[in-house]
Amino acid sequence: MNTLKRAAGFLWMVVALGAIWFLLSRGIHELSADKVTPDKKIFWWSILPVYIPLMLGLILFGWYAWKGEYDELETD
Repeated sequence: MNTLKRAAGFLWMVVALGAIWFLLSRGIHELSADKVTPDKKIFWWSILPVYIPLMLGLILFGWYAWKGEYDELETD
C-alpha cells in the first residue's frame, strides 16, 4: 500500500504541474489575442490567482506522499 501511495504522490505532482502549465499557457494565449473582451480579462484574472496556489498545494501534497510522509507503520 505504501508503494501505491508514493506512486500516487508522484502522479499528483505531474498532474498539478501539467494543470499549471495548461492554465498559464491558455491564459496567456487568451489575454494576448487581438480582441480581448472584458469578460475574458475578468475570467482569467480571477481564475489564475485562485487555481495556481491550489495546484501548488497539490504539488506539496504529492511531494509529501512521494517522500513517504503518509506511509503506514509496518507492524508484525
